[in-house]
Amino acid sequence: MFSVFFKELFQYNLVLKQLIWQQLTMRYRRTALGAFWTLLNPLLTMVVTSIVFSMIMRWPLKTFAVFLFSGLVPYTLFSNCLSQGMQALLNNESLIKKIHIPKQIFVISISVSLLVDAIFSTLCLFIIALAIGAPLTFSLFILPVNFLLLFCFALGLALMLSIATVSFRDLPNIIAVVLQAAYYLTPIIYPVTIVPEEYRWLFSLNPLTWFVEIFRHPLYEGGLASIEVYGQVTALALISMILGVYTFKKHDRYIVYKL
Repeated sequence: MFSVFFKELFQYNLVLKQLIWQQLTMRYRRTALGAFWTLLNPLLTMVVTSIVFSMIMRWPLKTFAVFLFSGLVPYTLFSNCLSQGMQALLNNESLIKKIHIPKQIFVISISVSLLVDAIFSTLCLFIIALAIGAPLTFSLFILPVNFLLLFCFALGLALMLSIATVSFRDLPNIIAVVLQAAYYLTPIIYPVTIVPEEYRWLFSLNPLTWFVEIFRHPLYEGGLASIEVYGQVTALALISMILGVYTFKKHDRYIVYKL
């Protein structure tokens, strides 16, 4: 089952590349600013949220902006991969019904294009963050590994949810609410240290907490997360991918009958 999943990707790699390129080029097609929106959207979010919450948290604006940036990077990629990846099969319903093509290509192509967007916007935003006080250290070289771990975790969930969405069309609306709640229940706009000690164990049950931590250490603190944290996020990424591939291949043959 797993070998078939990746064998199909290899056999249709040209189609996958074309779909990824199509996603990247058409996302902002006919917009005045084009691909600049990849930077502008997270930049505006970071600026507005930083101004508001720096006053509430009573942090210096520049310090809080870097802190927020380090939390928004993983959350935005995760949120986009789930919300867009889970609808990839529905959005390509006509193509799936017309030709034989590995259906996982649609979920993976949208997820990879979002990963490319995230890396590009992170590079651009980090230049701004660097100018206002972000640390420039060797720990930044761990970021490609962090992106890969987060991508695998999000992709595995997107594969499972894309199958479920074919049968339960209300699921995207439910996940949108869950992701909105996750934004506030994950230490993105606040440090977990302000949470009362007796409730902090609840945050350890939130997988996004650990992914935010592996990004926050190099981007905000100039160091690396602990081996234990990397062990946890690696396990989460592997489990998510295994379950995602298994679930997808178990049910993908029935997709065309449910669309």
